[in-house]
Amino acid sequence: MTKRRISFSAVKVDSGSNRFYVAVLSGKKLYSISEVSRAHEDPEKGYQRHLSENRAKKIAQYIDNGNLIPGSIVMSAQKSAGFRYSDKTKKISFYDEPGNFFVIDGQHRLFGAHLAKEDPKFIVTIFDALELQGEVQYFLDVNSTQRGVPKTLQLEILKFSEPEESQDKIRIKLFKELNENPKSPLCGKLSATKSVVGKLSHVPFQKALEPLFKMSAFNQATTEQKAKLLMNFLNAVEDILSDIGKEDRLTNTAFFRSLFLSFREVLNISRLKYGNYKAGSIRKVLEPLKYIDWESHTGTNNAAITAFGGHIVSLIEGDEISDSIL
Repeated sequence: MTKRRISFSAVKVDSGSNRFYVAVLSGKKLYSISEVSRAHEDPEKGYQRHLSENRAKKIAQYIDNGNLIPGSIVMSAQKSAGFRYSDKTKKISFYDEPGNFFVIDGQHRLFGAHLAKEDPKFIVTIFDALELQGEVQYFLDVNSTQRGVPKTLQLEILKFSEPEESQDKIRIKLFKELNENPKSPLCGKLSATKSVVGKLSHVPFQKALEPLFKMSAFNQATTEQKAKLLMNFLNAVEDILSDIGKEDRLTNTAFFRSLFLSFREVLNISRLKYGNYKAGSIRKVLEPLKYIDWESHTGTNNAAITAFGGHIVSLIEGDEISDSIL
């Protein structure tokens, strides 16, 4: 049986001793002719990471939503592909059969294209006649030099895609207001795009504020009212921390998240005792923060933060007795 050859327009790129070809092919066609050499399936020759089907399904949904996926799929033509390039026609050609190309980078995008209803176009970079050692080296080079998008930047750029009144969009507005308003104790102390020592990023800010949106009083307030409420709360905390020489703790990630576990209780007490949420009233409610047992709460994992938050709530409610106040 004669093997069927297929051809595509391509650009040949010579770079010193390296040569590769760049073309545009359909995702489903690429999937049908490719193979992934996975380490867990072939311990001797496999080098790819384990495929995450859940990740591939998300990519498929992203494609079916009408989105494009930039970036190149990197593949290595195997000897069985009969890979050729014509300088005259500026085309590559190869046998249209499964397993003729190994995927060096892009396995999730290809599997996502396979699962999708739509058939996306991908830029593909093809190396010809690489030995296994060369494939592995390119795999390591690509994956060791690529840098993932920092989580805090991911949260920041949601402002370009989220609906105006979504929780994410409101949280980003609050982050910006607290970082730019001179009356805010966090003014200049928040970092939107990367982690910076001594500053809070979007990540702890999101985790701290997430439970607040489940509070009816907070959720129903306007964005301006939310910002005012947060500033009253944080100004009161800053005053107390200043009294005990712990001002730097306000931008400590673990303390910041633990602190907000008391937010609901603080507001309830302030409303019941003083009939308002003014900074002065909240300051009185938070007075017991002076007696925080800092040495016993130094962890940064979720369990430690929950325990620290419980300690703060107990102090505020007057349920915890400390040697420092006897």
